[in-house]
Amino acid sequence: MKAIILAAGMGSRLSHLTEKVPKALISVGKKPLLAHSIDVLKDNGIRDFIIVTGHKAYKIRKYVEENFEEVNVEYVHNHRYDETNNIYSLYLAIGEVKAPFYILNSDIIFHPEIFENIHSSNKRNLTISVDFRETLGKEEMKVKVDGERVVAISKKLNPQEADGEYIGITKVTKKSGDQLYECVSETIEIHGRRVFYEHAFQRMIEKGYEINYSKTSGLPWTEIDTIEDLIFARKEVYPAIAGK
Repeated sequence: MKAIILAAGMGSRLSHLTEKVPKALISVGKKPLLAHSIDVLKDNGIRDFIIVTGHKAYKIRKYVEENFEEVNVEYVHNHRYDETNNIYSLYLAIGEVKAPFYILNSDIIFHPEIFENIHSSNKRNLTISVDFRETLGKEEMKVKVDGERVVAISKKLNPQEADGEYIGITKVTKKSGDQLYECVSETIEIHGRRVFYEHAFQRMIEKGYEINYSKTSGLPWTEIDTIEDLIFARKEVYPAIAGK
């Protein structure tokens, strides 16, 4: 299987930290976020990657080429990274790969068992990793479920009605590959290139395509969008992952 890692974003909310370094190369626990993800996937037998670059693309290529000679990496460059959202980066990449494959956001750090759980799943439908918890806010990519099915996914969901948060890891199964490509293309046609790719997941749901989930089971993870997120990742999440 391959993994698509979306690393084109500018990370503007991290202020001066991403002026010269792409967000994927910000360090947590002495190595970049991107390295944490590649290491976890590599430990689970994933050797083929597609990395979608944008902001400071050459730095990502240089880092990966110098530190991950043992994996195969293709690069897809989003030339419009400063005027599009991650749905367009995903659109550029999924035309290059056949299902099954993984999709990972590059601005997350997560316990290895979170990936192991979704990697070992035998569900035939598209499967997303979800952190089930009671406290959710406006910024989270919220998820509502019914049994084994995801029935809604959006930042706009009422936090009181949502069941958890999508953490940015997806398993695209052989069955769901064409469904996803179809819905990504349609979502861009309808809503444009400046929306989140989770809009395409919602379109899949609305068209009757089943989406399932894999639980994080309370294991530590976080998304890094702001300085506060980075501090939390360095002081709380990484030590919990590392067992320190």
